[in-house]
Amino acid sequence: MAKRHSRGPRHKYSAEEVVFRVLNNALLYRVCEVVFGSDELLHATYVAKKLNINPGYAYILLKKLEKWGVLKGMKDPVNGKLAFKPSTSKVAQLLAEEIRKRKAKEIEEYIVSSTKVLPS
Repeated sequence: MAKRHSRGPRHKYSAEEVVFRVLNNALLYRVCEVVFGSDELLHATYVAKKLNINPGYAYILLKKLEKWGVLKGMKDPVNGKLAFKPSTSKVAQLLAEEIRKRKAKEIEEYIVSSTKVLPS
């Protein structure tokens, strides 16, 4: 059998398609919230603890997001383990903006609901 030459990914996802997939999958969205909300490199174990999921599953989700261009995987300079941070791609920028919008809306709704005056 002939060896397949590596010509890049078999399927190239558009930025809009990736954003749509992440926003419509609650777990992928929560992973993005955790990673985009931190200024540090994050390991799969940290993400797993924050989301109360298995570290192996967290790693799979992080790798999927890396494949789609949302995250960037790199060696942690402290311990040499694989860690993740937000990418600088268009996809990551679109997701970061959407996360900011949703957080602002949540805060606004909380303020409105907590300041409602009860009828006397």
